[in-house]
Amino acid sequence: MIGNLKSNIILFISFVVMQIVMAGLTDFGPLYYLSVYPLFLITMPVDTHINKLLVWAFLTGLTIDYFSNYIMGINSAASVMMVAMQPRIFRLIYRKGDLENQIRPGMKEMGFSRFTYYMISCLAVFHITFSLAESFGMMHFVYNLPRTLVSLTANSILILIIEYGMFYKRSR
Repeated sequence: MIGNLKSNIILFISFVVMQIVMAGLTDFGPLYYLSVYPLFLITMPVDTHINKLLVWAFLTGLTIDYFSNYIMGINSAASVMMVAMQPRIFRLIYRKGDLENQIRPGMKEMGFSRFTYYMISCLAVFHITFSLAESFGMMHFVYNLPRTLVSLTANSILILIIEYGMFYKRSR
């Protein structure tokens, strides 16, 4: 339990620093929102209680909002919504018997296609919620749709590269 908490804290700090540094170094204007920290939330262990996941999501989003000088609460709202939908998305991909030896939903454990489907579904919830929260409703969603699609595509590719480089390649 303590070892799991330590590794989560180390991953939390790593992803927050990575998010802040990458967002500070890249500026694509209003077309693209860089978000690599959802990988930390997507790959939390399956047996983690939903309340703990929601707290991690809220704290992660709030930390990103604070250090990125962004509108407070937008990343938190998107992260919490993504984590709230995560068990449903996971159940769509896996049957009940497949979960017994599942520890961490990652590329190594799930396979490339299942992980990609799971990750893109979670990121779609994240980016749609982020776009709705940023535009304060559905009124400007049509204008934000290209940004949502570009951000979803680019972040999916970036997260697949990070997942492969950090977790999958090391275990092979």
